[in-house]
Amino acid sequence: MIINVDGKITDETKACIPVVSEAFLYGFAVFETVRTYNKKIFRLDDHLARLFVSADVIGLKSKWTFKKIYQIIVDTLAESKYKNAKIRIILSKKHLVVTVESLKEKPESFYKKGVKAISYQGRRNSPRAKTLADSFLYLAHQHAKSCGVYEAILVDPRKFYVREGSYSNIFWVNGRHLYATNKNILFGITRDTVIELAQLDSPCDFEGIKIKSLMSADEVFITQTTSGILPVVQIDGHKIGTGKPGPVTKKMMKAFDKLVWGK
Repeated sequence: MIINVDGKITDETKACIPVVSEAFLYGFAVFETVRTYNKKIFRLDDHLARLFVSADVIGLKSKWTFKKIYQIIVDTLAESKYKNAKIRIILSKKHLVVTVESLKEKPESFYKKGVKAISYQGRRNSPRAKTLADSFLYLAHQHAKSCGVYEAILVDPRKFYVREGSYSNIFWVNGRHLYATNKNILFGITRDTVIELAQLDSPCDFEGIKIKSLMSADEVFITQTTSGILPVVQIDGHKIGTGKPGPVTKKMMKAFDKLVWGK
């Protein structure tokens, strides 16, 4: 792992920020996860724009500028030989941490056969902000792992509307038409890309869906920075559609792969 703290690349054993920092004491910091495809950073401008939106939402005023952070990321990545890298950016009032490591791609079976998910009641602390201080999302994801499934789908505990995954955004398909929700979620960069790609064929509709109805959808898939598009073939033990990745999901996966991989 390559680590850059406050503009200086440092050894992992020496990388640190003060223990009195609000980022350490209260988790008062925001972050982004970015990746490269064949050494090309995917939508870095958009990720940094969301980083600053997150900061605005929680009232974080940092000394680090968009331009300076951008250059530090580029400089840090230049020290890496990884074709496909995972980049993490952590921003607090005074400090900036950028890490670069090799990205381990998901097994091919996840894309060909799909993944399983489980519902989990609750939502992130600040839906529009990607903050360090959100142990709820971590616990939701750990619960999914303990149940032997890939992702936890967050559900409003009062009205049971689906929001997002613990580490992902969610789409569903009915009658070959694509749907997503805009309410109380973090707007993912890969999610935005899928919506843009869908516009080339037919627009994505935005409406709410309850977890019971989601399990009756023809297709479901999730989007993540590190994984792209992953078909969901089972939720809470209920088979989605045919139990295999559906035609719309496959079409979106093909369009996304062409965009990021050129194939």
